[in-house]
Amino acid sequence: FAMSSDGVNELEALLCKAQLAEEARRFSEMLQFMRQLAERKETALSVKERNLFGIASKNVITGRRVSWRILMAKENQLADKLHKIGDQKSVDSVKISHSFKQCQQYRASIEKEITRICLGIIEVLTKHIIPKTNASIAALNSQVEVLARETYKDARGLEDQLSNFFQGEDAGARVLRAVCAEDLVFYYKMKGDIFRYLSETASEYRERKSGRTDDANMALCWYYVASEVAKAHLSPADPIRLGLALNFSVFCQQIISAPARACAVAKDAFDAAVLEMPTRGSIKHNDSTMIMSILRDNITTWTKEVRKDTNISDEKSR
Repeated sequence: FAMSSDGVNELEALLCKAQLAEEARRFSEMLQFMRQLAERKETALSVKERNLFGIASKNVITGRRVSWRILMAKENQLADKLHKIGDQKSVDSVKISHSFKQCQQYRASIEKEITRICLGIIEVLTKHIIPKTNASIAALNSQVEVLARETYKDARGLEDQLSNFFQGEDAGARVLRAVCAEDLVFYYKMKGDIFRYLSETASEYRERKSGRTDDANMALCWYYVASEVAKAHLSPADPIRLGLALNFSVFCQQIISAPARACAVAKDAFDAAVLEMPTRGSIKHNDSTMIMSILRDNITTWTKEVRKDTNISDEKSR
C-alpha cells in the first residue's frame, strides 16, 4: 500500500481517521472510512477493526431508526384523526390531511436512507469482510441465501428447513471446523441485525402485520447460522454469543410475532450462560452480566404476554 509523506500507509491512515471520527461522533464518516479499509485490506479485519466497523454501522442506523419510529407514530396519530373526521370538510381536516402527507413523505425519505445504508453494509460484509475472514465457508453462505429466498408458510417452516440443512453432513462439517468462529458469529449476527432493520421499516411488513418479508427471512437465516457457529465454538457466557441470543429473541418477538419462540431463545441462552460465567471483574464478565440482565427482563415480560395470549385462546375455545 502507498505510504504517505509521514510514513503511514493507507490502511493505517483510514484506521486513524475512523477512530477520530468515532471520537467526534461523526459516524457516517467513520463507516465510510471502515468500509474503505475493509475493501482495500487483503486479509481479515483485526478484532479492533471489526469492532470499529460494528460501532460505526450501528450508530449510523440507530439515529435514523429512532427518527423513523417518531415519524411513524406521528403518522398513525394523524391517520386516526383523519379517520375520526371522515368525509367532513373543514379547515382543520385540510390541515391534518396536509400534515399527514408531509409526514408520509418525510418518513419515506428516511426509509430510503436506512435501506441505502443497510444494503451498503450488507454488500461490504458479503463481498469483502466475510470471505476474507473464512473463504472455505463461501458455499455455506450461498446455500443459506438460497434457502432464505424460498417460500414458506411461516417462520417455523423456514427454521425447520434450516435445521434439516445443518444436520446434513456438508453444512454440519463446515460449521464444526469453522476457523475465526468468533469473527464469523459477529458478522453473521450483523447481517441478521441489518436485515431486521430493513424488515421493520419495510412498507410491506407494516401493511401485512404478519412479520414475514424477504428481509425477515434473511434475518432469520443469518441469526440461525450465527447461532449454529456460536454453539459449536463459543462459550455460552461469551458476550458475543449472548448478544446474538438477545437480538435473535427480539427479532422473534418484534418482527415475526412469535413471543413463545422469543422466550425459548432468550431462556436457553440465559440458563446456559449462568453455568459458565467469565471471571468476575473481567470485561467479558461485565458485558455478559449486562446482556443477561436484559435477557432476564425480556423473559419476564414476554412470558406474561405468552400466558395472556394462552388465556385468551382458552377463553375463545370454551
